[in-house]
Amino acid sequence: MSAKTPQSSSKFRTFSGVFRPTFLTIMGALFYLREGWLVGSLGLVGALVLIGVAHVITGTTAASLASIATNTRVKAGGAFAIISNALGLEGGGAIAVPLYIAQTASSAMYLYAFTEVWAYLFPSHPPGLVVAVAFLGVGAIAAVGAKWAFKAQAVMLVVVGLALASAFGGFFSNDLVTPTAFGSGAGIGPLTAFAIFFPATTGIMVGVGMSGSLANPRKSIPWGTLAAWGSAFAVYAVGAVLYASIASPQELVENRTVLFDKAFFGPLVIFGVLVSTLMAAMSSLVAAPRLLQAMAEHEVVPASGWLRRTTASGDPRNASILTLVLAALALSTGSLDAIAPIITSFFLVTYLAVNGVVLLEQRLGMISFRPTFKVPKWLPLVGSLSCLVALVLTSPGGGLVELLIVGGIYYWLNHRKLATPWETTRSGIGITIAASVARRFGQAERGERAWRPDLCVIVERADTLDRLSPLIAGLTHQSGSVMLVGIGADEALTEALHTHKEALVARGLYARWVQLSGLPEDSTAPGSRGPLHRIALDALQGALFPPNLVLVDLAELDEHSLQGLFAMCEVQRRGLAVHASGDEAWAPTPRSEIAVWVSDRSPSWEIGLHLANLDLPMLAGLLLSSFRGGRLHIASAVADPDQVGPARAFLGELVELGRLPKETVKHAVSMPFLDALGTTVTADVTLLGLAREPNLQSLRAMQAKAGGVCVFLKDSGRESVLA
Repeated sequence: MSAKTPQSSSKFRTFSGVFRPTFLTIMGALFYLREGWLVGSLGLVGALVLIGVAHVITGTTAASLASIATNTRVKAGGAFAIISNALGLEGGGAIAVPLYIAQTASSAMYLYAFTEVWAYLFPSHPPGLVVAVAFLGVGAIAAVGAKWAFKAQAVMLVVVGLALASAFGGFFSNDLVTPTAFGSGAGIGPLTAFAIFFPATTGIMVGVGMSGSLANPRKSIPWGTLAAWGSAFAVYAVGAVLYASIASPQELVENRTVLFDKAFFGPLVIFGVLVSTLMAAMSSLVAAPRLLQAMAEHEVVPASGWLRRTTASGDPRNASILTLVLAALALSTGSLDAIAPIITSFFLVTYLAVNGVVLLEQRLGMISFRPTFKVPKWLPLVGSLSCLVALVLTSPGGGLVELLIVGGIYYWLNHRKLATPWETTRSGIGITIAASVARRFGQAERGERAWRPDLCVIVERADTLDRLSPLIAGLTHQSGSVMLVGIGADEALTEALHTHKEALVARGLYARWVQLSGLPEDSTAPGSRGPLHRIALDALQGALFPPNLVLVDLAELDEHSLQGLFAMCEVQRRGLAVHASGDEAWAPTPRSEIAVWVSDRSPSWEIGLHLANLDLPMLAGLLLSSFRGGRLHIASAVADPDQVGPARAFLGELVELGRLPKETVKHAVSMPFLDALGTTVTADVTLLGLAREPNLQSLRAMQAKAGGVCVFLKDSGRESVLA
């Protein structure tokens, strides 16, 4: 049964809850067992550069953590909570799982370090038995709970402090040598050295992982983490000088426990290393389960119901059990040097994400990002780039695996459609991108190749919208947007507008609707609809996707409204589509026949980039015929029988240059247009050019001759079927 953490168990302060565990983790085994080897291999300057690079990565990450932690209410889960607040549960889980693996594996690395030191004292003891006993002891303390672990830390910090003092006393108890600036490499390159040494600096997440047990995480995380990082950096930098001054490069490379012999009081250093390695292992085993339990609270990991359970004191007992099992598996890697590069790549991926989140928040420029601990804009950029470069250079194969793991976890979590119970930065990303696109889009004309149908559908009745719905779907099935404009205060129309808009959004379209009331009482008066048409079109001029094609139904127009719409579209350079049908609307099927009529162009049948009043009908025909696998026809009726051949050649060239489907059927006949319209092609939808001075009578006559649905179209001048 899950229990809430009592108030008394959440009172760790900055020093005890963040600085101490973070510093003790960073000042673990590698300072004593690998820094001397590093100095001997690369020389003092080379080692200082590598230590500096490692601390630039962890320092920028620590500062980024500090910044974002002071901008949000940090909950349990540390880095998971921070990243989830920005990127949602999917992003938080994708990054936190590798971090959890890295923290768990780190405990195994520290236990191997303990075993190396133990072997220095007792060479005859079986290493496997030593590491097993150490694991059981540390695991038992960690499983008891953070309270006992932190009490042990108080004693161990004193021991570690005395060990460091004894180590640096080596400056006074040895005959100093002249430091070697650059080493020979001793058979290893700087990248390999970095991959092995980098985990020494990666304890900055330990304090963050205790966020759920801190009295004031917003204050404790920044100052405790940065103070621990700065203190450890100073120790490592001075330590490099110490190693270079007390032993030769050859001795440093061959004897990885040289500090035990060169320290002011060697036994105290040995004892301090034993204590610090156990302490670092225990810190990892305390922080990792809390990270796992926080993920389980939001159903991010499998078996979340079991993993989220806590004891009466608030400790994640089940998560601790699983962490101990995984740590035991990590011990199968066999040695410190084998597991260190794996830990390096997992931590680099996590640090890259943390810096990336802060960089993203800064670049979005949203007012909600107001951290009380501010960092320069270049800092997370440097952190992100350094993590990425280090990941690629030190472990291209392992780094790729980790990135694939992160991507796979994100895909899996996204597929589960988790409900993030808070607002995330993702909405800001979308808004920022949309605003940027809007600014650019508003400054530039859309070219012919970028044409797509952005519809403005103007209707007065709900049944009209139902009748137009198949045509809207056919025109926008590849891409586009739809603005539904209702005219009048009819409640049935209001409901229809909302329903159709939701259906369009469900198909992935950008769709909106608006209803304009105020239609005159005598709505049959000539031109009565014109003012509302003008209001709708004028208001949409500055929209994100301003409509480029106005769609209306012939049954809702009078002569004045039709001519007024034509004139407005002409001035605003919009296309116009007038839908006319008989008793039944178009029902798209795989057998739909779509016909586009080409006007008589005798005697010149030349093809250019723009084909007057043909580009839009052809593009609409392509969209409608491909909607449900229908077939496209292009037809032309000419008065002069001698023009049938040129007309047929024109249609063939149009198919070729316009990249129309090969199965497009071509018709060229010599007869009056109205006669040809009713006999040449039997089509479900007939597309025709709209005359410059349209009148309702002629449009109705053509629809009656053609049968089925007719759509009369006027180009905007921005379309081209040949583009």
